[in-house]
Amino acid sequence: MKNKAPSCWRCPVCELPLRLNSTITARLWQCDNQHRFDIAKEGYVNLLQPQHKKSKAPGDSKEMVLARRAFLSQDHYLPLAQHVSEYLLSIFSKNAHTRNHLSVFDAGCGEGYYLSSIADYLLTNTFDNAGQTYSFCGIDIAKPAVQKAAKQAQIGSPDIFDFAVANAFNLPVLDDSQHAVIQIFAPSKPDEIHRILKTEGMWINVNPASEHLFELKNMVYDSPQKHIPETDNIEGFTLVSQQTLKFELILADAQQRQNLLMMTPFYWTISRDKKQKLLEELTSTHAHFDITVLRKQ
Repeated sequence: MKNKAPSCWRCPVCELPLRLNSTITARLWQCDNQHRFDIAKEGYVNLLQPQHKKSKAPGDSKEMVLARRAFLSQDHYLPLAQHVSEYLLSIFSKNAHTRNHLSVFDAGCGEGYYLSSIADYLLTNTFDNAGQTYSFCGIDIAKPAVQKAAKQAQIGSPDIFDFAVANAFNLPVLDDSQHAVIQIFAPSKPDEIHRILKTEGMWINVNPASEHLFELKNMVYDSPQKHIPETDNIEGFTLVSQQTLKFELILADAQQRQNLLMMTPFYWTISRDKKQKLLEELTSTHAHFDITVLRKQ
């Protein structure tokens, strides 16, 4: 079993480090000011403060989470997970600072597909060092998603994962604690990413590229527009690379098409007739990702 690194969490109330406290009756995270946060039975902790919520149940609904989990569990997006994993390995294998401790944070982890895929790849291919510690932490504002991520981690490798319900614009994460941050189709606040990364740490940001799911969009809109990725420089970071990844998604049945549609904002705008036509006729589409890698200055 791999060694677990110290906690990545800080108290969302006073910003002191959180430490794990296990008693006969409960497991919780606690800071020196005695702020306490219970660990749920699935293994996650809720660090989302009321002032950081805009609704009673923010983020994706349970139905959207289930659809995304079903679609991703069939590895339709495995090429993306492998691409990010291989890139991280290429970075870490050249960095002496990661030979004793390796930390990766997912800022918008959803149900944990990408973080668990990356962890499996890195743990299989990284250095043979018995004393090395590992930390794979993730947050999402959607409680149903974090529940699924944590529950899956409990089945697999609970000692190396930590998940929390939290807001990506107010990360309950210690300063200068992460070697890499991944962010896949999730909002962010660059200042927060910069704060939690170690110096020279990497931020891998994945967004839709121009032709992402364009065949699907063509069945939703009469005149679909191609997505235009942002290319602005971000203060405090150096651009390392910006590339695209494109591959075909084969949609073998109506359930796969339904799950994919529910993963997108198009689900809420498509008409009933167009949805029925999509579920009957869309046999394939293309995933197209813009992958930007930034290094903390």
